Amino acid sequence: MNQKSNYSLKQCKSCKHEIEDPEALFCAQCGQSLCREGHCCSCGKSLQPNANFCDRCGTACSPPPKKAPSTLYAVTTPDKNTPLLSPKDNHIKEIIEEQVKLRVTEAQIERSLERSIQKERANQANLLKYGLKESDWAGIAGGHFVMGSPSNELGRFENERQHEVEIERFEILKTPVTFEMYDIYCDETRRTRPPDDTWGRENRPVINVTYWDAQEYCHWLSKRTRTSIRLPTEAEWEYACRAGTTTPFCTGEQISTDQANFDGQYTYAGSEKGLSRKMTTPVDQFPPNPWGLHDMHGNVWEWCNSLFDENYSGLELENSGTNTEDLRERVVRGGSWHNVPGGIRSAIRNKLLPHYHYLRVGFRIVRDID
Repeated sequence: MNQKSNYSLKQCKSCKHEIEDPEALFCAQCGQSLCREGHCCSCGKSLQPNANFCDRCGTACSPPPKKAPSTLYAVTTPDKNTPLLSPKDNHIKEIIEEQVKLRVTEAQIERSLERSIQKERANQANLLKYGLKESDWAGIAGGHFVMGSPSNELGRFENERQHEVEIERFEILKTPVTFEMYDIYCDETRRTRPPDDTWGRENRPVINVTYWDAQEYCHWLSKRTRTSIRLPTEAEWEYACRAGTTTPFCTGEQISTDQANFDGQYTYAGSEKGLSRKMTTPVDQFPPNPWGLHDMHGNVWEWCNSLFDENYSGLELENSGTNTEDLRERVVRGGSWHNVPGGIRSAIRNKLLPHYHYLRVGFRIVRDID
Protein backbone atom coordinates (compact mmCIF):
# COMPACT_ATOMS: atom_id res chain seq x y z
CA MET A 1 0.00 0.00 0.00
CA ASN A 2 1.30 3.42 -0.88
CA GLN A 3 2.12 5.62 2.04
CA LYS A 4 0.40 9.01 2.27
CA SER A 5 2.50 11.97 1.25
CA ASN A 6 3.17 14.88 3.55
CA TYR A 7 0.77 16.96 1.45
CA SER A 8 -2.12 14.53 1.84
CA LEU A 9 -1.86 14.64 5.63
CA LYS A 10 -2.56 18.39 5.71
CA GLN A 11 -5.74 19.43 7.50
CA CYS A 12 -8.59 21.81 6.68
CA LYS A 13 -8.10 24.85 8.87
CA SER A 14 -11.86 25.13 9.46
CA CYS A 15 -12.80 21.63 10.65
CA LYS A 16 -9.35 19.93 10.95
CA HIS A 17 -10.39 17.26 8.48
CA GLU A 18 -7.42 15.55 6.78
CA ILE A 19 -7.16 16.31 3.09
CA GLU A 20 -6.11 13.13 1.29
CA ASP A 21 -6.56 14.26 -2.31
CA PRO A 22 -3.73 16.60 -3.33
CA GLU A 23 -5.92 17.96 -6.16
CA ALA A 24 -8.89 18.77 -3.86
CA LEU A 25 -10.29 22.29 -4.15
CA PHE A 26 -12.84 22.00 -1.31
CA CYS A 27 -12.87 20.23 2.06
CA ALA A 28 -14.89 17.01 1.87
CA GLN A 29 -16.03 17.49 5.47
CA CYS A 30 -17.15 21.14 5.77
CA GLY A 31 -17.03 22.35 2.14
CA GLN A 32 -14.58 25.15 2.75
CA SER A 33 -12.62 26.38 -0.26
CA LEU A 34 -8.99 25.14 -0.29
CA CYS A 35 -6.10 26.66 -2.07
CA ARG A 36 -2.60 25.50 -2.95
CA GLU A 37 0.31 27.81 -3.39
CA GLY A 38 0.93 28.61 -7.03
CA HIS A 39 -2.50 27.28 -8.06
CA CYS A 40 -5.87 28.94 -8.82
CA CYS A 41 -8.22 28.69 -5.85
CA SER A 42 -11.21 28.29 -8.18
CA CYS A 43 -10.12 25.80 -10.86
CA GLY A 44 -6.81 24.44 -9.45
CA LYS A 45 -4.73 25.27 -12.52
CA SER A 46 -1.07 26.14 -12.01
CA LEU A 47 -0.61 29.89 -12.10
CA GLN A 48 1.91 31.70 -14.28
CA PRO A 49 4.73 33.42 -12.36
CA ASN A 50 3.61 36.83 -11.00
CA ALA A 51 0.14 36.32 -12.52
CA ASN A 52 -2.70 38.55 -11.31
CA PHE A 53 -5.46 36.40 -12.82
CA CYS A 54 -5.88 32.70 -13.66
CA ASP A 55 -5.46 32.16 -17.42
CA ARG A 56 -8.07 29.38 -17.38
CA CYS A 57 -11.02 30.79 -15.39
CA GLY A 58 -10.03 34.45 -14.94
CA THR A 59 -10.18 34.38 -11.13
CA ALA A 60 -8.09 37.03 -9.41
CA CYS A 61 -4.97 35.57 -7.77
CA SER A 62 -4.74 36.03 -4.00
CA PRO A 63 -1.48 34.56 -2.73
CA PRO A 64 -1.72 32.85 0.66
CA PRO A 65 -0.23 34.60 3.66
CA LYS A 66 3.53 34.14 3.87
CA LYS A 67 3.28 32.99 7.45
CA ALA A 68 1.47 29.82 6.47
CA PRO A 69 4.12 27.07 6.22
CA SER A 70 1.88 24.64 4.43
CA THR A 71 1.32 24.60 0.70
CA LEU A 72 -2.35 23.91 1.46
CA TYR A 73 -4.63 26.30 3.32
CA ALA A 74 -8.32 26.84 3.82
CA VAL A 75 -10.45 29.97 3.51
CA THR A 76 -12.15 29.82 6.88
CA THR A 77 -15.35 31.32 8.19
CA PRO A 78 -14.90 33.11 11.52
CA ASP A 79 -16.68 31.66 14.51
CA LYS A 80 -19.76 33.75 15.28
CA ASN A 81 -18.94 33.67 18.97
CA THR A 82 -15.43 35.04 18.44
CA PRO A 83 -15.25 38.87 18.30
CA LEU A 84 -13.33 39.99 15.21
CA LEU A 85 -12.89 43.62 16.22
CA SER A 86 -12.18 45.39 19.46
CA PRO A 87 -14.79 47.89 20.77
CA LYS A 88 -12.64 50.72 19.44
CA ASP A 89 -12.39 49.07 16.04
CA ASN A 90 -16.15 48.45 16.02
CA HIS A 91 -16.73 52.15 16.73
CA ILE A 92 -14.46 53.12 13.83
CA LYS A 93 -16.29 50.64 11.61
CA GLU A 94 -19.66 52.17 12.54
CA ILE A 95 -18.36 55.66 11.74
CA ILE A 96 -17.13 54.50 8.34
CA GLU A 97 -20.43 52.77 7.59
CA GLU A 98 -22.37 55.93 8.51
CA GLN A 99 -20.12 58.02 6.25
CA VAL A 100 -20.66 55.58 3.40
CA LYS A 101 -24.44 55.75 3.89
CA LEU A 102 -24.26 59.54 3.97
CA ARG A 103 -22.26 59.65 0.75
CA VAL A 104 -24.72 57.27 -0.93
CA THR A 105 -27.65 59.42 0.20
CA GLU A 106 -25.95 62.59 -1.06
CA ALA A 107 -25.27 60.94 -4.41
CA GLN A 108 -28.93 59.90 -4.69
CA ILE A 109 -30.07 63.44 -3.88
CA GLU A 110 -27.69 64.88 -6.47
CA ARG A 111 -29.00 62.47 -9.12
CA SER A 112 -32.58 63.35 -8.20
CA LEU A 113 -31.84 67.07 -8.43
CA GLU A 114 -30.12 66.61 -11.77
CA ARG A 115 -33.14 64.73 -13.11
CA SER A 116 -35.43 67.50 -11.84
CA ILE A 117 -33.27 70.15 -13.48
CA GLN A 118 -33.26 68.26 -16.77
CA LYS A 119 -37.04 67.87 -16.60
CA GLU A 120 -37.46 71.56 -15.83
CA ARG A 121 -35.25 72.51 -18.77
CA ALA A 122 -37.32 70.28 -21.04
CA ASN A 123 -40.52 71.92 -19.76
CA GLN A 124 -39.05 75.37 -20.32
CA ALA A 125 -38.06 74.50 -23.88
CA ASN A 126 -41.52 73.09 -24.54
CA LEU A 127 -43.29 76.19 -23.19
CA LEU A 128 -41.14 78.51 -25.26
CA LYS A 129 -42.50 76.92 -28.42
CA TYR A 130 -45.91 78.27 -27.47
CA GLY A 131 -44.83 81.76 -26.46
CA LEU A 132 -44.66 80.98 -22.74
CA LYS A 133 -42.04 80.73 -20.01
CA GLU A 134 -42.30 79.01 -16.65
CA SER A 135 -41.82 82.42 -15.02
CA ASP A 136 -45.04 83.61 -16.70
CA TRP A 137 -47.04 81.62 -14.13
CA ALA A 138 -47.89 82.78 -10.61
CA GLY A 139 -48.57 80.23 -7.91
CA ILE A 140 -51.68 81.06 -5.91
CA ALA A 141 -51.97 79.47 -2.47
CA GLY A 142 -55.39 78.22 -1.45
CA GLY A 143 -57.39 79.97 1.25
CA HIS A 144 -60.62 81.67 2.31
CA PHE A 145 -61.77 85.12 1.27
CA VAL A 146 -64.91 87.24 1.22
CA MET A 147 -66.17 87.45 -2.36
CA GLY A 148 -68.31 90.40 -3.46
CA SER A 149 -68.45 93.97 -2.21
CA PRO A 150 -69.71 95.60 0.99
CA SER A 151 -73.03 97.44 0.82
CA ASN A 152 -71.33 100.83 1.18
CA GLU A 153 -68.86 100.39 -1.70
CA LEU A 154 -69.21 103.14 -4.28
CA GLY A 155 -70.72 101.95 -7.57
CA ARG A 156 -71.60 98.41 -6.37
CA PHE A 157 -74.45 96.34 -7.83
CA GLU A 158 -76.91 94.04 -6.09
CA ASN A 159 -75.36 90.97 -7.72
CA GLU A 160 -72.15 91.53 -5.72
CA ARG A 161 -73.47 89.90 -2.53
CA GLN A 162 -70.68 89.28 -0.05
CA HIS A 163 -70.08 85.64 0.97
CA GLU A 164 -67.12 83.61 2.17
CA VAL A 165 -65.48 81.29 -0.34
CA GLU A 166 -62.77 78.63 -0.05
CA ILE A 167 -60.27 78.30 -2.90
CA GLU A 168 -57.85 75.47 -3.65
CA ARG A 169 -54.33 76.33 -4.78
CA PHE A 170 -53.69 76.86 -8.49
CA GLU A 171 -51.39 78.62 -10.92
CA ILE A 172 -52.53 81.50 -13.09
CA LEU A 173 -50.92 83.34 -15.98
CA LYS A 174 -49.51 86.65 -14.82
CA THR A 175 -51.06 88.41 -17.84
CA PRO A 176 -53.97 87.91 -20.19
CA VAL A 177 -53.18 85.61 -23.13
CA THR A 178 -51.41 87.71 -25.77
CA PHE A 179 -51.71 87.81 -29.53
CA GLU A 180 -48.23 86.31 -29.70
CA MET A 181 -49.38 83.22 -27.77
CA TYR A 182 -52.71 82.93 -29.53
CA ASP A 183 -51.31 83.40 -33.03
CA ILE A 184 -49.04 80.37 -32.53
CA TYR A 185 -52.17 78.34 -31.79
CA CYS A 186 -54.00 79.73 -34.83
CA ASP A 187 -51.08 79.01 -37.16
CA GLU A 188 -50.60 75.46 -35.93
CA THR A 189 -54.31 74.62 -36.11
CA ARG A 190 -54.80 76.56 -39.36
CA ARG A 191 -57.36 78.92 -37.91
CA THR A 192 -57.90 82.51 -38.94
CA ARG A 193 -56.12 84.91 -36.62
CA PRO A 194 -58.55 87.25 -34.80
CA PRO A 195 -58.35 90.93 -35.83
CA ASP A 196 -56.44 93.37 -33.63
CA ASP A 197 -58.32 96.49 -34.79
CA THR A 198 -54.97 97.95 -35.98
CA TRP A 199 -53.80 98.44 -32.37
CA GLY A 200 -50.95 95.94 -32.68
CA ARG A 201 -50.44 92.30 -31.78
CA GLU A 202 -47.39 90.74 -30.12
CA ASN A 203 -47.58 91.61 -26.40
CA ARG A 204 -51.09 93.05 -26.40
CA PRO A 205 -53.97 90.93 -25.08
CA VAL A 206 -55.73 88.87 -27.70
CA ILE A 207 -59.24 90.22 -28.40
CA ASN A 208 -62.22 89.27 -30.53
CA VAL A 209 -62.30 85.72 -29.13
CA THR A 210 -65.38 83.84 -27.98
CA TYR A 211 -65.74 81.67 -24.89
CA TRP A 212 -65.47 78.63 -27.16
CA ASP A 213 -62.29 80.01 -28.75
CA ALA A 214 -60.75 80.34 -25.28
CA GLN A 215 -61.83 76.81 -24.35
CA GLU A 216 -60.34 75.33 -27.52
CA TYR A 217 -57.08 77.17 -26.89
CA CYS A 218 -56.95 75.69 -23.38
CA HIS A 219 -57.56 72.20 -24.75
CA TRP A 220 -54.84 72.61 -27.37
CA LEU A 221 -52.28 73.97 -24.89
CA SER A 222 -53.10 71.23 -22.39
CA LYS A 223 -52.23 68.58 -24.98
CA ARG A 224 -49.06 70.34 -26.07
CA THR A 225 -47.72 70.92 -22.56
CA ARG A 226 -49.16 67.77 -20.97
CA THR A 227 -50.68 69.82 -18.17
CA SER A 228 -54.23 70.79 -17.24
CA ILE A 229 -54.92 74.24 -18.67
CA ARG A 230 -58.31 75.92 -18.28
CA LEU A 231 -60.09 79.20 -17.67
CA PRO A 232 -60.38 80.33 -14.04
CA THR A 233 -63.67 80.02 -12.21
CA GLU A 234 -65.26 83.31 -11.26
CA ALA A 235 -64.28 82.77 -7.62
CA GLU A 236 -60.66 82.00 -8.52
CA TRP A 237 -60.53 85.12 -10.67
CA GLU A 238 -61.71 87.48 -7.92
CA TYR A 239 -59.47 85.75 -5.34
CA ALA A 240 -56.44 86.32 -7.58
CA CYS A 241 -57.51 89.89 -8.42
CA ARG A 242 -57.92 90.94 -4.80
CA ALA A 243 -54.63 89.32 -3.77
CA GLY A 244 -55.54 89.61 -0.12
CA THR A 245 -57.05 93.11 -0.34
CA THR A 246 -60.60 94.11 0.65
CA THR A 247 -60.73 97.53 -1.02
CA PRO A 248 -62.54 98.33 -4.30
CA PHE A 249 -59.25 97.91 -6.18
CA CYS A 250 -56.13 95.93 -5.34
CA THR A 251 -54.44 99.36 -5.39
CA GLY A 252 -56.66 100.65 -2.58
CA GLU A 253 -59.70 102.93 -2.48
CA GLN A 254 -58.74 104.58 -5.78
CA ILE A 255 -56.99 103.71 -9.02
CA SER A 256 -55.22 105.86 -11.60
CA THR A 257 -54.40 105.52 -15.28
CA ASP A 258 -50.77 105.08 -14.25
CA GLN A 259 -51.89 101.80 -12.65
CA ALA A 260 -54.37 100.44 -15.20
CA ASN A 261 -55.88 101.00 -18.64
CA PHE A 262 -59.43 102.41 -18.36
CA ASP A 263 -61.31 105.57 -19.31
CA GLY A 264 -59.49 108.11 -17.19
CA GLN A 265 -61.90 110.91 -18.11
CA TYR A 266 -64.01 109.63 -15.24
CA THR A 267 -63.05 109.57 -11.55
CA TYR A 268 -63.79 107.38 -8.54
CA ALA A 269 -63.97 108.36 -4.86
CA GLY A 270 -62.17 111.66 -5.41
CA SER A 271 -59.47 110.35 -7.75
CA GLU A 272 -57.94 112.58 -10.39
CA LYS A 273 -58.71 112.36 -14.08
CA GLY A 274 -56.21 110.64 -16.35
CA LEU A 275 -55.74 109.27 -19.85
CA SER A 276 -58.38 107.70 -22.02
CA ARG A 277 -56.28 105.54 -24.36
CA LYS A 278 -59.24 104.10 -26.31
CA MET A 279 -57.35 100.89 -27.10
CA THR A 280 -55.58 97.99 -25.45
CA THR A 281 -52.07 98.31 -24.05
CA PRO A 282 -49.20 95.77 -23.70
CA VAL A 283 -50.03 93.33 -20.92
CA ASP A 284 -47.01 94.18 -18.76
CA GLN A 285 -47.22 97.97 -19.08
CA PHE A 286 -48.67 98.53 -15.61
CA PRO A 287 -47.43 97.39 -12.18
CA PRO A 288 -48.66 93.98 -11.00
CA ASN A 289 -50.94 93.42 -8.01
CA PRO A 290 -49.48 92.08 -4.71
CA TRP A 291 -49.49 88.54 -6.13
CA GLY A 292 -47.62 89.46 -9.29
CA LEU A 293 -50.57 89.64 -11.71
CA HIS A 294 -50.88 92.33 -14.37
CA ASP A 295 -54.05 93.85 -15.86
CA MET A 296 -56.52 92.42 -13.36
CA HIS A 297 -58.18 95.86 -13.58
CA GLY A 298 -59.01 97.15 -17.06
CA ASN A 299 -57.42 96.58 -20.49
CA VAL A 300 -59.77 93.68 -21.45
CA TRP A 301 -62.67 91.82 -19.88
CA GLU A 302 -61.60 88.24 -19.22
CA TRP A 303 -63.68 85.12 -19.83
CA CYS A 304 -64.21 82.91 -16.78
CA ASN A 305 -65.17 79.25 -16.73
CA SER A 306 -68.34 79.80 -14.68
CA LEU A 307 -71.95 80.27 -15.66
CA PHE A 308 -73.33 83.63 -14.62
CA ASP A 309 -75.37 83.38 -11.43
CA GLU A 310 -77.11 86.58 -10.36
CA ASN A 311 -77.42 85.50 -6.72
CA TYR A 312 -74.11 83.71 -6.11
CA SER A 313 -75.66 80.33 -5.30
CA GLY A 314 -72.47 78.33 -5.97
CA LEU A 315 -71.94 78.42 -9.74
CA GLU A 316 -69.08 80.88 -9.19
CA LEU A 317 -67.06 77.92 -7.85
CA GLU A 318 -67.77 75.59 -10.75
CA ASN A 319 -66.47 75.04 -14.28
CA SER A 320 -69.27 75.23 -16.80
CA GLY A 321 -67.59 72.76 -19.13
CA THR A 322 -67.15 72.66 -22.87
CA ASN A 323 -70.61 71.58 -24.00
CA THR A 324 -71.17 73.77 -27.07
CA GLU A 325 -74.90 73.18 -26.83
CA ASP A 326 -75.02 74.97 -23.50
CA LEU A 327 -75.70 78.54 -24.59
CA ARG A 328 -76.18 80.08 -21.15
CA GLU A 329 -74.27 83.26 -20.39
CA ARG A 330 -70.72 83.02 -19.04
CA VAL A 331 -68.98 85.37 -16.67
CA VAL A 332 -66.46 87.98 -17.78
CA ARG A 333 -64.43 89.92 -15.21
CA GLY A 334 -62.09 92.87 -14.74
CA GLY A 335 -63.44 95.58 -17.02
CA SER A 336 -61.68 96.99 -20.07
CA TRP A 337 -59.98 100.02 -21.57
CA HIS A 338 -63.46 101.37 -22.37
CA ASN A 339 -64.86 101.28 -18.83
CA VAL A 340 -65.01 103.98 -16.17
CA PRO A 341 -63.05 103.28 -12.95
CA GLY A 342 -66.14 102.00 -11.11
CA GLY A 343 -66.50 99.42 -13.87
CA ILE A 344 -63.10 97.84 -13.22
CA ARG A 345 -63.48 97.18 -9.47
CA SER A 346 -62.41 93.81 -8.03
CA ALA A 347 -66.05 92.85 -7.42
CA ILE A 348 -67.52 94.05 -10.74
CA ARG A 349 -69.32 91.34 -12.72
CA ASN A 350 -70.51 91.05 -16.30
CA LYS A 351 -71.94 88.33 -18.53
CA LEU A 352 -71.80 87.46 -22.21
CA LEU A 353 -73.18 84.75 -24.45
CA PRO A 354 -70.44 82.17 -25.13
CA HIS A 355 -70.42 82.77 -28.90
CA TYR A 356 -69.94 86.51 -28.43
CA HIS A 357 -66.63 88.12 -29.41
CA TYR A 358 -65.65 91.75 -29.15
CA LEU A 359 -62.65 94.09 -29.11
CA ARG A 360 -62.98 94.55 -25.35
CA VAL A 361 -62.87 90.86 -24.40
CA GLY A 362 -59.90 88.50 -23.95
CA PHE A 363 -59.01 85.79 -21.44
CA ARG A 364 -56.44 84.51 -18.94
CA ILE A 365 -55.59 80.89 -18.22
CA VAL A 366 -55.10 78.72 -15.14
CA ARG A 367 -52.86 75.67 -14.69
CA ASP A 368 -54.00 73.03 -12.22
CA ILE A 369 -51.53 71.82 -9.61
CA ASP A 370 -51.37 68.05 -9.05
